[in-house]
Amino acid sequence: MRRALASTHARRTVARTAPALLAAAALVTLGLTGCSASGSGASCVQPGDASHLVRASGDFGSPSVSFPTPLESATVQKSTLKKGSGATISDGDVVVGKLAYSNGKTGRALGASGTFNLVIGGSSATGLGKALACSTAGSRVAVTGTVKELFGAGSNTGLKNSTTAVFVLDLKKVYPSRATGEPRPSQPGMPTVVLAPNGRPGIKIPSNDAPTKLRTAVLKQGSGATITKVTGSHGVLVNFTSVAWNDPDTVAASSWSDGSPVVWSSTSGSSVPADVVKQLIGHKVGSQIIVVTPGSNATAYVIDILGIWK
Repeated sequence: MRRALASTHARRTVARTAPALLAAAALVTLGLTGCSASGSGASCVQPGDASHLVRASGDFGSPSVSFPTPLESATVQKSTLKKGSGATISDGDVVVGKLAYSNGKTGRALGASGTFNLVIGGSSATGLGKALACSTAGSRVAVTGTVKELFGAGSNTGLKNSTTAVFVLDLKKVYPSRATGEPRPSQPGMPTVVLAPNGRPGIKIPSNDAPTKLRTAVLKQGSGATITKVTGSHGVLVNFTSVAWNDPDTVAASSWSDGSPVVWSSTSGSSVPADVVKQLIGHKVGSQIIVVTPGSNATAYVIDILGIWK
């Protein structure tokens, strides 16, 4: 069999823009990096003198932040302002919510409040992602720390590394980064999929010719909500990898390589064929499917369906 296996790597925490996902413009440029998060108390970021001073107002999903100035936080600290009753955030999860953030010295906003999308995991750096680990969905948390501690010394924030940044984050939803359904048997003539420990797929293209018609098969059967439509305002959060049939040793595209799941919708653009996006309809959240497009540009897509995005 011809083979294309994506190598494993440390997952990064990133802020991304996508249809229906508008991250605060300043945050997108911060170059957020990932962190280890086991969910155990020993590795969870703890409250401190600085984070205890942070107050928040506004309805959940529309946070604003206030604190006495100047506020200094030499280390990353987290205080839970309101504890949610949802799932506990751990390594590999995708956290989505709303944020507000300010300069600790002046109290001035560092950028427009907005939506964030962070992947928790990896082993390279401390930071905002590490602070969110161990919290629960539905929580409102305050996070303080220096720019260097939160984002790394090389981050493009326009601020000194020693400047304290103060965040209030409403943790609205938590998604897994991989399909969690029950495995299904492989289909004859279709590519074989092997998974890395973190769930990242590798695709083995068989030696037979590519199919002459579009084919879809279920690799894992999820038990979540059924995808009933994919529109511009009603997308699907996925992780995916694609390999061209005639170039099986090269990964053509992969959200795993890019560092974060993406939202597919009817406005995803030319990078994702519309016929592939449509194949999500009828499948359940938690499923992993493989879609093979036909013709001279035949391509195999392995897609983990993580959640409905609206």
